[in-house]
Amino acid sequence: MSKLLPKRFMRRRRRWEPIPEAMLLTEMPAIAEWLEWRLFDARVEILFENYIFAEGEWPERILRLLCDKARAGVEVYVTLDALGSRGFPGVRAAELRAAGVHLHWYHRLQFRGLEKRLRRSHRRVVVVDGQWLAVGGFAISDDWLTGAPGTAPYRETLFACRGTLAGQGRRIFFRHRPETLPLLDMVMDPGRDTGWWGHGRFLEGAPPRSSAMRRGLLAAIRAAHRSIWIATPYFNPDPVVLRAIYRAAQRGVEVRLLLAGRITDHPLLRFGIQAYYQRLMRRGVHIYEYQDAFLHAKYLLVDGSWASIGSANFDFLSLWFNHELNVELRAPLASLLLRTLFLREFARARRIDPEPWRRRPRWRRAIEWCWAQVDRWVQARALGQRRY
Repeated sequence: MSKLLPKRFMRRRRRWEPIPEAMLLTEMPAIAEWLEWRLFDARVEILFENYIFAEGEWPERILRLLCDKARAGVEVYVTLDALGSRGFPGVRAAELRAAGVHLHWYHRLQFRGLEKRLRRSHRRVVVVDGQWLAVGGFAISDDWLTGAPGTAPYRETLFACRGTLAGQGRRIFFRHRPETLPLLDMVMDPGRDTGWWGHGRFLEGAPPRSSAMRRGLLAAIRAAHRSIWIATPYFNPDPVVLRAIYRAAQRGVEVRLLLAGRITDHPLLRFGIQAYYQRLMRRGVHIYEYQDAFLHAKYLLVDGSWASIGSANFDFLSLWFNHELNVELRAPLASLLLRTLFLREFARARRIDPEPWRRRPRWRRAIEWCWAQVDRWVQARALGQRRY
C-alpha cells in the first residue's frame, strides 16, 4: 500500500517497524480486563493518557490501580484533557497526586478564540514499562461498559503491541508533558521474533505543528484501488477529504462507511452526519448504521492490506484540531482480523437504501439541512483561510 502513495505524502513519514507480538480487542469487557491486568503487572513505569476519565465503578478501579502502583514505587504519569475529563472530581486528582502520580491537565480551557477552544488532546494511549503500547478509542467511563445510552457495551477497539513502537510511544507521550523524557531503568525486550505479526508505524496528528494524521488518511484514500472501509462514530470531514472519497467511489473503488446508528451519545449531531448521506450514495458510497450498540470504534482498511486504528474520528476536529494517535499497519494478520471485524459489523448494521432514504419525511430533511448549515459555519469559522 505505501508504495502506491504519492511522493508528496511520503515526506517525513516514520519508517515501518516490526511488530513481534500484538493483539486486537473488540469487546469493551475484554478491553477493560486487559487494561487492568496490564496496569497491575507494571514494574517500573506507567504512561496513561485519555480524553475522558469520569466517575464510576470502573474508573474507580483504574484510579486505585494507578495509586497503588505509584505507592509501590512505579513511576506513574497521567495526562487528561481539561475539556474531555472536566467531570473528573478534584478530590480524585488530589488522591492521585498524594499517591505520587504525576498528573498533568492538557490545555486548560480558553475563553477567547474558537480555534484555541477546539484544540484538544483526544489521544488514548497506554505504555507500560516501555514494553507494551495500547491505542484505541476507549475512555475510562462506565458508559463504555454498561452501554449508556444504549443497552449494550460500546463497540470499541484496542490495538496493543510490543516492540519498537512502545519505545516510540514513550517519546510521543511526553510531548504533552512538562517533563523531559526520563530514562527507563529497564532492559527493553525486543520480543520473541523479528516481526512475524507484521509492521506498523505511528500516524500522529499534532496541530498546528503537524497535520500528519490528515495527510496520511487522505493519501490512503487517494491511493486506493479496490476498497476503502471506514468505521467511525462521527463523519463530517473537510471538503478536500470528502471530495477524495467521492472520487474514489467514482473511479470504481468500493467505499463503505460504518457509522453509529440510532444508539448514539449525540442524537442531534446524527442529523448533521445524515445530511451527507444523499450525496455520498449518489456517488456510489455504501452506508451502514450499526444497530446493536453505540459504535465508537475508529478504524480503516484500504485494499485489504493497509489499516489504521486509533483515536481519530473522520471529522474535521480530528483532522485539523485535535491531537490524535493512530497506528498504521501493514500486517497481513491485522488486515485479516479487521476484515473479519468489518464483515461481522456490517452484518449487524442496517444498510441505508438510497430509494427509501430519498422518501424520508420532510421534517427530517429540515433538521438535516439546519445541522448542515451549522456544520458549514463552524468549519468555515474554525478553518478560516487555511490551505487544504
